[in-house]
Amino acid sequence: MHRERSVTAAVPVWWEAARWASDLVGLVDAAHGIDTRSLARRAGLSLDSATRLLEWLRRQGLVATVSGAHFPGPALEPLTRPGLPLLGHALARLRDEVGAAVYLSSYTDGDVQVRDYSYSRSAPPAEEWVPFSAAGHASAIGKILLAQLDGDARMDHLARHPAVRLTERTITDPLALFENLDRGGPRSAQFSLLEYSSDVVCAAVPLGLPGQVSGLALSLPANQYPRLLSAAQRLPDLAPTLLLARLLDDRRRPTGDTATGRWPELLVA
Repeated sequence: MHRERSVTAAVPVWWEAARWASDLVGLVDAAHGIDTRSLARRAGLSLDSATRLLEWLRRQGLVATVSGAHFPGPALEPLTRPGLPLLGHALARLRDEVGAAVYLSSYTDGDVQVRDYSYSRSAPPAEEWVPFSAAGHASAIGKILLAQLDGDARMDHLARHPAVRLTERTITDPLALFENLDRGGPRSAQFSLLEYSSDVVCAAVPLGLPGQVSGLALSLPANQYPRLLSAAQRLPDLAPTLLLARLLDDRRRPTGDTATGRWPELLVA
């Protein structure tokens, strides 16, 4: 009927890529100019792996290469100014690339929480007419988190936040909800097709932070429904950038702040 075990321990490949990329950026930042071979040796990577990661980091603007030497790129500038976390800039870039409002959610202390988000005039946010914390069964933001919980945790959540009907399409039967959550496997995307609101459609993928139940979601006005699938297909490709931004923000944050495990505050663009 429902998943017997949590899937939070299943870390996607992009987490490892982001972690290695974070190490490379840290080494580049400290070296004030370093060649690829030396960088690979210091990072403990093969030359081929380091080369591929550096190509990706250059596309993100995190590394600049001049005459074979690598230096910090222009995208790292926000890390040198207080109050401008790199994660916020990464979310804004993702928002513009998919043309939709984007959200980072986590399951914390038994509740669905939206930790960070980014929207603009051309990518309006979903109106939170019912708190997302109480509508995990109906929103993609919440469904991607519930999909990562084991059966007992899901039942506990529904006991505290019953699956009430919000629209004609809301799934309220627990069995049907769990079957919907598990249909594509633990790492599949989740969708809310007018289940939370008749004005919005949403999609989400698991973000894969180790030890955390987390997700990356987007929302579109209902009249842009034809764009939903293509936008959702971009999320896994863009997740590594967000993970890397989170790691780099943590790297630059004062030591006393890193133990909290909380997402940095985001300035919404």
